[in-house]
Amino acid sequence: MPNVLVIGPTGYVGSALSEQLIRSGDHYVYAASQSEEEGFRLATNEIIPLKGSFDSPQAAFELISSNKIDVIVDTTSYNNKTTKSKILSTIVDAEKIKREQLSKGNHPIQPKLGFVTVSGIWTQGSTEDPYGSFQKMTAEAQSAVPEEGLNESKLLYEQEVLASRAILDVAVIQPSFIWARGGASWTRILGPLVEGARTGSTDVMKIAVDPEDQMYCFTNIDDVAVAIELAVNKLQLINGNSVHPVFELVGDQFPIGLLFERDAHYFGCKGKVELYKPEKTGFLDVIGGNHNANRTRAEQILGWYPKKRYFLRDTFIYANSFMAALALAKRK
Repeated sequence: MPNVLVIGPTGYVGSALSEQLIRSGDHYVYAASQSEEEGFRLATNEIIPLKGSFDSPQAAFELISSNKIDVIVDTTSYNNKTTKSKILSTIVDAEKIKREQLSKGNHPIQPKLGFVTVSGIWTQGSTEDPYGSFQKMTAEAQSAVPEEGLNESKLLYEQEVLASRAILDVAVIQPSFIWARGGASWTRILGPLVEGARTGSTDVMKIAVDPEDQMYCFTNIDDVAVAIELAVNKLQLINGNSVHPVFELVGDQFPIGLLFERDAHYFGCKGKVELYKPEKTGFLDVIGGNHNANRTRAEQILGWYPKKRYFLRDTFIYANSFMAALALAKRK
């Protein structure tokens, strides 16, 4: 079975992916651990813990080669302009080390190392909560905004991934806004509603979303995990043909104001929701909100089709899940 190493295995996307890969029965799932406790946590979830790191190309090479890793999946959120690019660079250099060693002897031709990346901003949480763990945040942290130019630099990162195709077999997964199982980034989007529910205020709850441009795309976390698994399975086929390996995902699409109204109802808010056009780029667009994603390539090439397509209809389930996650966070 293919050996898949997941970067960020306990995060929002990483944990869902690891469960999906293990459940399929077609993969061994690995992850690097830095301590005995981390190793125990991984092993409890049937993820094989490895002692090692991606701190340097040599360390990454040893980790990959000694465990015969076939594919690496970077599920970490694009929370800053350097982390994911550094991981990519390290993996590329590690693969170059392998090729150099193979060239010195009479070794059989080997397939390229696979690399799949999830390209989304704050998909696992926030700048303060990168793993979606719902750790309690300070008031100052709750008012923070993403790093300036994050969406633009994410596009450059995607080009770096595509440019590495001479060394790696690659795929880029663009998930749109992810919903279900909590999702810490929603604490920022739904902040005014959470505060309104907490205080019981009848004041209008204002949210900085342009009412004339409020159509957004959304994908359920389980469908995201399936798409990544399909990309892992078809990585060599994708890269062996003239296929552009960038896949947009969308399971539902609707005016987000409708979601805010329903969430306010299920949260128990007494005030009304009001959208207003922000003076600068709105929060949702700063973190890369997609107004018009197209899943055609994912359907035709990966064979992916979302099973959970009714975010708005089933808001009562996800609103309750979100508030339950916040309630548990307060008990930590």
